[in-house]
Amino acid sequence: MKKYILLLFFPFVISCSTSQSEYEKAIADYLQTGNGIKTDLKIEFLEMKVSDITVTDSIAILQKRFDAERTKKIESAEKSIKHWQESIEKQKGKKNQLVAKAIISNSTEKLEIAKTELKKAQEWKPGYLSRYESRNPSDILAQKAESRFSFMNPKLQTRQEMNALFILSADGKQCYKMIKQ
Repeated sequence: MKKYILLLFFPFVISCSTSQSEYEKAIADYLQTGNGIKTDLKIEFLEMKVSDITVTDSIAILQKRFDAERTKKIESAEKSIKHWQESIEKQKGKKNQLVAKAIISNSTEKLEIAKTELKKAQEWKPGYLSRYESRNPSDILAQKAESRFSFMNPKLQTRQEMNALFILSADGKQCYKMIKQ
């Protein structure tokens, strides 16, 4: 009777650990393959937390990057405007009117360009949203796996630990990128 209980329990244990081992396999393959050569790093996963990246998450990530880039462009344009305005004011008080007029003319031209750049930056709209127009906000685009693992460094001949974030395909079978933490 005990044998039958163990036989019934064993497939359950395997099925519960299958998804985790798929993630581990994808990450291990990613880490151990470089330039078409596979190296056995004897990777052991100590912790792993896997979560989905949805369309909503992706839009939020892209929006954050867009906002940062837009702010950077606006600040740069404002700095240019301030610089050219100060240059014009500085030249207005000069005694050599001929040189001052030439510099003021050039600075005024540059000031107008900077104002145009500021207006463009302020009116800049994100182009990435069109990619997601027909998508369900809860669609899973990828998965992220926050993990802590140990590996055998072949150069140092010592075991090392590392924390990293891995970006996986939506099905978790392929690793795209590692971000060290």
